Amino acid sequence: MPTRHGRPLPAEAVPGAIRINADLREVRRLAEWLRGKCSEGGLGEMAAYDLELATVEAANNVVEHGYAGTSGGEIGLDLEIDRGIAVITLTDHGIPVPPGLFDQCRPAPLDATEGRGIGIVQSCVDVVNYSTREGLNRLTLIKLL
Repeated sequence: MPTRHGRPLPAEAVPGAIRINADLREVRRLAEWLRGKCSEGGLGEMAAYDLELATVEAANNVVEHGYAGTSGGEIGLDLEIDRGIAVITLTDHGIPVPPGLFDQCRPAPLDATEGRGIGIVQSCVDVVNYSTREGLNRLTLIKLL
């Protein structure tokens, strides 16, 4: 059986999708679902932690900034774990991220109470791709396993 970092790779791809209300309490449910899928996919503890941290940070930002406290929004998460790569795609219909925000890391001052999210997401995954089109925002996070 093929392994990576001493853990068996899944025999087949692990796909999945979940939709949640854009609410901070629901982000916890999203994180629990993702944790289960990472385990099912045979991901190591650190890779799973990185994916969860990046996803939770991004989802929290969608709730807090994309929907700006309004009710009725939704966040979608699509997941594919296959051949040593995990791909997470978050979608929403909230306010789009300003152009270029994900293009570079902007370190926050040590005493900052906000503004650290993009750096956290970028440090946890290998590729971050953001697009918005016709009211649909799409954030793709890729982690090489």
